[in-house]
Amino acid sequence: MLLYLFNALLLGSLAWLLHRQHHLQLIKKHLLPALGLKLLAGILLGLLYHHYYHEGDTLTFQKGSLILSDYAGQNFGGYCKLILFNQFESEAFRATVPFSRLPDFSNSFFFIKLLSLLNLLTNSHYYLNGLYLSLFSFWGTATLAATLIRYFPKYKAAAVLAFLYFPSVVFWSSGVLKDAILFGSMCWVIAMAIQLAEGRRLSIANWLLLPFMLYLFYRIKFFMALILLPLLCLYFILRLTGKKTKYLNQARSQVLVFVAGFGIMVLFGLYLAINFNNAFFFHNLVDTYEGVLKLSQARPHIELENLEPTLLSILANSPEAFFSAVYRPFIWEGTNILYLLMSLENLLLVLLTSMALLRLFKNGLKEITLLQVCFVLLILCFGVIIGLSTPNFGTLSRYRIVFLPFAVYLLLQNQYAQKLLVKLRLLVMQE
Repeated sequence: MLLYLFNALLLGSLAWLLHRQHHLQLIKKHLLPALGLKLLAGILLGLLYHHYYHEGDTLTFQKGSLILSDYAGQNFGGYCKLILFNQFESEAFRATVPFSRLPDFSNSFFFIKLLSLLNLLTNSHYYLNGLYLSLFSFWGTATLAATLIRYFPKYKAAAVLAFLYFPSVVFWSSGVLKDAILFGSMCWVIAMAIQLAEGRRLSIANWLLLPFMLYLFYRIKFFMALILLPLLCLYFILRLTGKKTKYLNQARSQVLVFVAGFGIMVLFGLYLAINFNNAFFFHNLVDTYEGVLKLSQARPHIELENLEPTLLSILANSPEAFFSAVYRPFIWEGTNILYLLMSLENLLLVLLTSMALLRLFKNGLKEITLLQVCFVLLILCFGVIIGLSTPNFGTLSRYRIVFLPFAVYLLLQNQYAQKLLVKLRLLVMQE
């Protein structure tokens, strides 16, 4: 009882501090409802895996963290060495810990270590761990939503809906999963990059937090960090120089330079991918795809044609992989209630995309911002890589949260969607 009371007070205090943060006042009326939804999602995710799937990453992570927490009680000095330096007291002990074969590189083992630290606070209670991780994820997400609203107030409803309420984004970025850490840290880092690019001074607390959040983001998904961080750096440099250079003062000029810079980064990245360790990245991508595909034959999945670890094969399959990552499963591909829910969400994405394309064909592209282009490139890169490596639709629904809210945010910015949002808002106010 004392344990629950202590954690309830601590979670309540953290939520209160979050609610009091000055930069989040722009979404003040959404903070408590969206936070409650996020915490509920973390609990529902645990119930889903415990009582429906009976297996999965979240259960494996918790079991692995329990092994480390028990070890902390027996040999705290050895536990500290393991946490800080990945030093195991014996190979026999290493064999009992999941994902510990390559402890310096495994993001799953890194997450297990974080979870074991959290166990010391929660006495290894799974659902309490989920609440803390959900709160962390929400903090990063809310920070990004508020930042977008501050500098792009025209699209306030789009930011709120995309980042705080979109169903699969809320669900899969909650609970005892790596994705909660990944999504929270990624969103927070993007928010800080936007604030710096727009000339806002960060507080001392944010400067101190920045290396920590960058480290979390990199350790959970290093290849995403290797894509996103150069994009954000290029965005920051162009926004900064645009205020001081006459040529780059126009949005169109900034976009052209940004796209050119991104193209150079892509060419350099492909050169490294081809030449580093006999195209290790391509081989790893294809091996991951084939491994997941073997386990997905009995369920709806993406089946790419003749995917090979070569540049031409990767490029040839990229369009289908991206399309599938964003819009599949379709409504007729569902085999149970979970797939049906995914397909209904994807149907909404199809409708939003159709509205955006109709608006584009009718009126052309009149206004464009550098951040919109940055988000488009983020969506393309993450969508292609996740689509190529994740043929299972269930896993895909979870992994694509790193780009999905950005896609929804952009799709809700077209004029047709904006008018629809205004009508829905007026309808709700009348009711």
